[in-house]
Amino acid sequence: MNKKIIFLLLTSFTIYSLSFGADAASNTTPSAQDKKVFTYQDCYNLALNQNRDFKMAKLDKEISEAQLAKAAASFGPVVNLTGGYEPFYKAFYIEIPAGVMGPTPVSFPMGTQNYYTMRLSLTQPVFTFGKTFFGYKLAEESYNIAVLNFKKAQEKLDLDVISAFYGALISQQLYKITEESLKRTEEFLKITQEKYRNGQASNFEVLRAKVELANTKPKLRSAETQYKMALENLKNTIGINLDEEIELTGDINYEKINLVYDDVKKSFIENNDERKIAKSLENIGKYQKNLSLAMLLPSIAISANLTNYSTNEAFHSEKEYWQNSWDVTIGLQWTIFDSFKNLASVKEASATAEKQKLNRENMENLLKIQLDSLFMQINESKEIIEAADETIKQAEEGYKIAKTNYVNGLIQSIDLMDAEIMLMQAKMNYLNAMYNYTTKLQTLRNFIK
Repeated sequence: MNKKIIFLLLTSFTIYSLSFGADAASNTTPSAQDKKVFTYQDCYNLALNQNRDFKMAKLDKEISEAQLAKAAASFGPVVNLTGGYEPFYKAFYIEIPAGVMGPTPVSFPMGTQNYYTMRLSLTQPVFTFGKTFFGYKLAEESYNIAVLNFKKAQEKLDLDVISAFYGALISQQLYKITEESLKRTEEFLKITQEKYRNGQASNFEVLRAKVELANTKPKLRSAETQYKMALENLKNTIGINLDEEIELTGDINYEKINLVYDDVKKSFIENNDERKIAKSLENIGKYQKNLSLAMLLPSIAISANLTNYSTNEAFHSEKEYWQNSWDVTIGLQWTIFDSFKNLASVKEASATAEKQKLNRENMENLLKIQLDSLFMQINESKEIIEAADETIKQAEEGYKIAKTNYVNGLIQSIDLMDAEIMLMQAKMNYLNAMYNYTTKLQTLRNFIK
């Protein structure tokens, strides 16, 4: 893939200021006094430290890492140290009846009393027919999934903060555009009233201008409400109190990137997290099936024991009071019959493995459709953005001409209103395209990196 394209996709966005407005921070709806000012980086840092989903994904990764370490430890020996103290003599006696060895019964004590014992035991699996190996591979694939889910959680955090932060900035600009539209409508009403007084406009045209003004005021309130809701969504995303007054500073940028579909698809095939997770799940199904088969076979292990014991009732630490013994055993454990439980487990694991294979194939098709949709949406937004400067300039020039012509009686009021609507729509289309481009490009970055 073109290295420059990939570099631009995998690096953070730079700031590009909107072409038709003043600095976004200077146009907040409420008073900007006594408010905390947040940049995008401020919001991201807060979310990184306070987002619960991200914290849980990190803990899941740590849990899987510990489980992988436990599975790896299954290959090594287990060493146990035990000690004991028996305060009562537990030897038993053999009674010989009278007349066998003499006229009276005779009893012989059997066994010895070890008051103190200490044993060091070692058990090492020698051959388990794949039980230990497949158990480790299952833990390894689970760890790989946890790592990918943690990476996805961080990517989701990136996208959530970008969507919330720039969504609030765009809502702020949309409020400003609606405010400008209201001012133009008020000016339109004044011009129409003046023309009416001069006999150049009808009473109907004045009424139409008043209705247009009345319709624009609710739009301004709606834009203000949307801006406030966007701010609350941002506060919730970064984990701060919804009642806290904040102000945003920054602009939305447009970084022109010439995407080549074949290059993007290649990077998607190599790097997409969902594809990797589906592949790991398929591998887990295979390993589970192999483990179930291995459970039908025996396990062989070697164990060694070193025992120190004392037959003295009084405890002594001196060496002469202690004796020792050792033994080495090679053991085989084999479940011959378990009412066909393992056979049922093999059947279940085989079906699960086949299901995971089908799930991976289906997932790849769905992801391919999603990639195509993202690619087309980014290009659509890019076309709107790149044509926006010219479109907005033409709409502004068209409004100025329509306003002059209306004052001079060359056009009707409806024509001036159409010119104002086209100007407002051009600016709103640009803002919406900028938001879509910014968020979809971040989604694509998450998709292919």
